[in-house]
Amino acid sequence: MDRIPEFPIHPVSIKLIRAGHPWVTPDTFSNRFPRQAEFVIALDERKRALALLLHDPGHRNIKARVWSTKFPFDREVQHFTAGLQARIDQAFEKREPLRKSRERENYYLVFGEADQLPGLFILRLGDRVLIQFYTSFWNRYKSTILTTLAEVYPEIKEEHTWIQLRGETKELQKLPVNLVDPNRRDEFHLQEFGIQYHIRLGSSYDHGIYTDMSSIRSQLRSVVAPGQRVLNLFCYTGAFSLWALKQGAEKVVSVDLSPKYMEWLQQNLGLNDDLDHKRHESLVMSSDEALGLLKSRGEAFDVIICDPPSSSSDGDKRTSAIKTYRDLLRRMDLVLRRSGKLVIFLNTHQVTSQKFDRVIQDSLGELELSYKLHKRLGLDEDCPTLRGFPEGSYLKGLVLEKQ
Repeated sequence: MDRIPEFPIHPVSIKLIRAGHPWVTPDTFSNRFPRQAEFVIALDERKRALALLLHDPGHRNIKARVWSTKFPFDREVQHFTAGLQARIDQAFEKREPLRKSRERENYYLVFGEADQLPGLFILRLGDRVLIQFYTSFWNRYKSTILTTLAEVYPEIKEEHTWIQLRGETKELQKLPVNLVDPNRRDEFHLQEFGIQYHIRLGSSYDHGIYTDMSSIRSQLRSVVAPGQRVLNLFCYTGAFSLWALKQGAEKVVSVDLSPKYMEWLQQNLGLNDDLDHKRHESLVMSSDEALGLLKSRGEAFDVIICDPPSSSSDGDKRTSAIKTYRDLLRRMDLVLRRSGKLVIFLNTHQVTSQKFDRVIQDSLGELELSYKLHKRLGLDEDCPTLRGFPEGSYLKGLVLEKQ
């Protein structure tokens, strides 16, 4: 075995790793890592071995990811394949209760850093599996990952296995590729909480349902009650809309600017004959336009769900979701009934939960709107979070009750 290169890392990186953070970002220290190195041993301020890193020279924002802080690191590398298999097995075992419950076919089998598998995510989508690499490092161990998957889940066929590189820039964001036929496109249905959804693999970057939102729908069962009116802004393909109908909502209005997603929503509705389609309305327009229209029609809602993209563009400039919330809160309040609830989300690791709370509370104060915090929402169940790694808690939500 070749000698593993050893390099000192930035004092801030040393502090973060000791606190449990799993990333080393580019700086004058990490930029010295030899590009061809697969593994790097990080040295602390006293030149002592601190951590074994998985090197990722091609990534723009993450230079390396922590694999182990347990010495000796040469032994960790020597038995890396066995260690990888053991960690995948452990992650699969954690999700066994989800498989047995059969309540949803949409969940994570592996959730990256929180499962000690940095940059590796595996989604169970019905009888399909989508393996996502957030670092090109895992390309070298693809066969090990696939072998471990096949041993634990022999019912998953090769032709139902997909691999996707999730890049940090649009140029590096790749479509899912089928393991057997790279040109294949796949459309199928999966079930979540008794609702059928239409899923597409191989034809777009996203497949039609956000898996990290799945357990959050379960957390919101006490928020949406039979007979209520629900507004779903930035609805994508309508998972929250169909879920609200299943909960017994009297009326659901779905809003999205994309005709493609709204057509997809209609397909999803068509899969579920037990849902009353007459209780659903689609509005293909911006959320601002929809809120204005609904206000002019005199409509009011018991629950408003708002999950804006982390950033959006009007053609001239990009605007972050956190900056648009002040105006959204004002507009949503105009169509929310007294004692109604706002279910609002922010999906970015660049803003902490504390900052999100603070911005929302400050905005409500400036607008002189009275709301009480009913519930905090976050990644849960199959999407665990890691202490010392705020970037891993990218999805945060608040349920606010109007006073």
